[in-house]
Amino acid sequence: MAKLGIQNQTARYFRFLIDSGADYTVIPNSYAALLGLEYNKIESEEIKVEVANLAFMHTKKTNLTLTLEGHNFEIPVLIAKEEAECLLGRKGIFEHFDITFQERNEEVIFQQK
Repeated sequence: MAKLGIQNQTARYFRFLIDSGADYTVIPNSYAALLGLEYNKIESEEIKVEVANLAFMHTKKTNLTLTLEGHNFEIPVLIAKEEAECLLGRKGIFEHFDITFQERNEEVIFQQK
């Protein structure tokens, strides 16, 4: 579980799937609303993103503060207009951590570089 929020404002804990194939972290519009963000008021252009099942979703990019393993990082996040899984992508995260997937133990270990 990681904490995502707007610096010095609203923050919430969300469960993320770690997606080493995803460039960006993604949260659905409904979760963004919990942070006080309105999709139509995000000041970026809408980006059409291809997802795993070859479908597309509409997103807008913004920067949010992520707290992970006690460390705060500002990361780029795509807000999905449609409902979507919360995905933890590579940008803004993978360069700060060595990440070990221990499938046998069903565990993911984040070690700060």
